[in-house]
Amino acid sequence: MLKTTITIALTVSALFLASFNSALASGVYSINLKKKLNGTKIFAESSKVNAPGSLTILKLSNFDSREVACKASFNPGIEQEKSYKRLLKANTNVSIRYTTSRAPNRLNINLVCRPFKGKPSNKG
Repeated sequence: MLKTTITIALTVSALFLASFNSALASGVYSINLKKKLNGTKIFAESSKVNAPGSLTILKLSNFDSREVACKASFNPGIEQEKSYKRLLKANTNVSIRYTTSRAPNRLNINLVCRPFKGKPSNKG
């Protein structure tokens, strides 16, 4: 009976430590996505990738019939803010990959999109 109890206790302890270590390794942090879409039909979705440091992917989908210009600013608080500009044709998707050398406590993403008023794109 004692041997069974010790075995169970060691197994539970090992499982707890394994889950605790994987939680630390995954770089658990919250993502706050603030959107200003200015009448465009953009769907934005962020996701974290389990990698050394921090890798965040912001996927933008344009459901509008117009080209849309978007600017995404990433502010991790531990490093300098970085901004990326993307032009999305009608009914297309684009992904923005953002990395930091270490995982932040919180990542703030500010997304501003507006209808593109420049020359229309002729590239397919």
